[in-house]
Amino acid sequence: MKRILDIIAAVAIAATSATAQDVGRTNGPEESEYGKGGNPFGSAIRQIYLNAAFGSGFFQGANLSDETGFMYGFEMEYGMDNWIGVQGGYAYLSDRDLSIYSVGTNFSYPWHPFVYNVSLNAGLYDPDIGDGSFGLTPGAGIDIVIGENVRLGLNYRHDFIFTDAVTTDMDRVYAGLKFFL
Repeated sequence: MKRILDIIAAVAIAATSATAQDVGRTNGPEESEYGKGGNPFGSAIRQIYLNAAFGSGFFQGANLSDETGFMYGFEMEYGMDNWIGVQGGYAYLSDRDLSIYSVGTNFSYPWHPFVYNVSLNAGLYDPDIGDGSFGLTPGAGIDIVIGENVRLGLNYRHDFIFTDAVTTDMDRVYAGLKFFL
């Protein structure tokens, strides 16, 4: 029995002494084992951001006027890595009384102080009067890094809104302020 307790104690001591080192500077030649290393998790840190946006929506279609409307909304994204994230959002276009609920993905490429991004979203277009529609929205944008947790961005999205009779196009141009939580 004493031998089993000695083995368990030895394994416990060995396991507790094998913990990872703190993150710190790596000194020494390339490919060496000297130093502490700089990435504690082996991948980029997950991030959540909230984007408050405002801009305009421009409709294109045979039976639609060329008027533009004020648009405002917000998006929330969970960035799984430095380059890809899943986002959901809401936007409201004032002159059409149109609510847009969307979910999709965002691909980012940081080049300090800029971050370039492209996205593809699917959305539900819900007017106050009339039937709702489904649509797909590719988009592109550029953000300027203002601080560690804040970016200012300019984005463009082209909505393909599908109905029973016709496909309607809408261009959205908006500015947003992203806050990383």
